[in-house]
Amino acid sequence: MQLILGPVTRLIAVGVAALFSACVSAATQIQFWTMQLSPFHDEYVNGLIAEFERQNPDVRVKWVDVPWKEMEKKVLASVAARTAPDLVNLNPQFAAKLAQYGALADPERFLAPEEIDAYLPNIWQANRFRGQSFAIPWYLSTTVTIFNRELLEAAGAKVPSDHIELLDTAKRIRTVLDKYAYFPAMDGSHPMESLVAMGVPLVDAGQSAVGFDNEAGEAFFRYYRDLYQQGLIPRNVLTEGHRKAVDLFQSGEVAMITTGMQFLNNIRINSPDLFEKIGIAPQLKVAGAPFNVAVMNLAVPALSKNKEAAFRFATFVTNHENQMALAHRVPLMPSTAESYRDPFFSELDPEPGIIDRARLLSARQILEGGVLVPPLPNYSKLKTSFVYNLQSAMLGRLTVDEALDETVETWALFLGGSDE
Repeated sequence: MQLILGPVTRLIAVGVAALFSACVSAATQIQFWTMQLSPFHDEYVNGLIAEFERQNPDVRVKWVDVPWKEMEKKVLASVAARTAPDLVNLNPQFAAKLAQYGALADPERFLAPEEIDAYLPNIWQANRFRGQSFAIPWYLSTTVTIFNRELLEAAGAKVPSDHIELLDTAKRIRTVLDKYAYFPAMDGSHPMESLVAMGVPLVDAGQSAVGFDNEAGEAFFRYYRDLYQQGLIPRNVLTEGHRKAVDLFQSGEVAMITTGMQFLNNIRINSPDLFEKIGIAPQLKVAGAPFNVAVMNLAVPALSKNKEAAFRFATFVTNHENQMALAHRVPLMPSTAESYRDPFFSELDPEPGIIDRARLLSARQILEGGVLVPPLPNYSKLKTSFVYNLQSAMLGRLTVDEALDETVETWALFLGGSDE
């Protein structure tokens, strides 16, 4: 049946529609970029946006999901074209690169002190560059040591707690089983994180001078050289990264792997027989060194014309309730202090499974840890120099002293302010 409207009714309807249209057009529109969350997390992200818009009818959020490998290129292009989004999901090192050139807004200018205090202080500090904040922490991850109990028992070896014990375990497994204890990935920040885990600082407190230009730094370079030249680690550590370490662990060629707790689910699904043989232990590190934590951030580009609304949405996405909802969906860790008082991260069931124990171990490491490679100027140059010279020492192309000297010289240059 067709509804017939009289002249007065039609006039009212037109007026209401015009008023609604004006309200919608008056709402602030913000663009939100995430990194490879779609399609698996569409329901979660769309739910966040719907609830935020219900609570904030003056703001509309447009969500754009960007593939992981394309994010840096797209962000740089958008900044150059002055079309940057209002809120974007970044890692600390790339965010620090943007902050180095003044491309990100300072959250502390927009958030109240109590809002800042809601985040773990050790994690908030990881998002500071030269004394200024550049992003809000979102979700976290931290690696644990996952080991094959069957291989260690067959070799009569124990799970090492630090890199010195790892050397003994590596020799034992290589001699008895003709396998490897470990695959030290050389991609990303892994080698520099290992340096700090061995108790050697990357830089001084002011991040303006090299911290490993000493005997401890020399010992680190020598340690990696010895591992490689004595055949205690696979030869392809020089050409392949963490993904290869995962493959070798799953095939039984490597006894231990350092990775996030989310990997346990992959093993349970893809290798149920292996899953029954594995155990977990804390990260390899010397006593006194912090545990390593990886942070994913939400940053507001300085070009945004809607910074207040963008930060309002960022604090909504990263509040305790919404981070806990995400943590229950996927094995990631929240950045809010209140979350670690939740039984989900503080209490074990009477008969906990390995995934439950990994979650509580990860929570302890995050509370006691931090980002081992802080935001640094010219990070990509520093990383390239460190890895190249370390590999040169491992191959014997440079002596340990030469490799260390080359690295220190390059780091001194770029820490001193020479731009990329």
